[in-house]
Amino acid sequence: MKKAVIVGLVSAALAGCGGSDSSDSNGTGTFSLAFSDAPVDGLEQVCVAFDQISVHHVDGGESSWGTTSFAADQSSPECVPEGLTIPSDSNGNPDFMVINLMAYQGNDSLQVLSDELMESGKYTQMRLSVLEDGSHSDGTPYSHVIETDTNSVEGIRVPSGELKLDGFDVIADATQAYTLEFDLRKSMVQNANGYQLKPRGVRLVNNESVAAIDGTVSSIACNDYTNNINDAFVYVYPASTPEYGDLGSEFEPYTSVAVDVDPLTQNGTFDVGYVPFGTYDLAVVCNGSEDHPEIGGDQLEIADSIQQDLILSTTGLTVSF
Repeated sequence: MKKAVIVGLVSAALAGCGGSDSSDSNGTGTFSLAFSDAPVDGLEQVCVAFDQISVHHVDGGESSWGTTSFAADQSSPECVPEGLTIPSDSNGNPDFMVINLMAYQGNDSLQVLSDELMESGKYTQMRLSVLEDGSHSDGTPYSHVIETDTNSVEGIRVPSGELKLDGFDVIADATQAYTLEFDLRKSMVQNANGYQLKPRGVRLVNNESVAAIDGTVSSIACNDYTNNINDAFVYVYPASTPEYGDLGSEFEPYTSVAVDVDPLTQNGTFDVGYVPFGTYDLAVVCNGSEDHPEIGGDQLEIADSIQQDLILSTTGLTVSF
């Protein structure tokens, strides 16, 4: 089966998983990794199948985890065709783990690695080996999306073969808990080559340094443009931004999320998870689905009630528009 490699900067070579020892370590710590998602427009499922996570220490040491270390029994059953199973090796271990990222939105996540022992020090690379081209016996690609409107199943490509993420350090005698956050509005795009998972918007965050932003949006928030909030999104900008740009522009939002509209009251709610501590401006964009994920220059219809200089700390934020 053909693979793509998603590459990211992280910390920590592990002990006892088949990799080389690091001579630049000063002890060991433990490492946990979860996956989460900020959703994308028009897709019911985004199933990403992977079979290995590798880490690279600054001194050149390399280690990796396979499916025997993953929480492979937590694979998303909706990503496997009915009546079929994930292929396994001669020992009965699954060949890969597959996660429907759309099932872990906002502050929800799925734990993939738990309390793995790692050497302390600086780590410069993490590689997530993604099954880009394999398929089940009925033709369903291992990694695929399901379109909301058509129910069509399409494979996922990783064009460059790797996604690069930020690095971090592993501290000795400490527990490191991280989440790989897929901001799919930025990282999942559709073009002539089909659906592609790109580096933009895939972030590795330290769980001790992030919090959630949630809140409500009034049914009349977009009355200057339309009489409903059916296409409203909440955009989260760094407070230092000189302007409120669209996706793909120089001053694009850190992240964004669609407003969930109650069909009875027509009021909405939103929930953004795993946002780093800091100061932010929040804006309601009334035509969010018209914002192209990669090409800047789209005209945003921004509601007047911009919330500015909001400080996000350990307690999180609740915002009303």
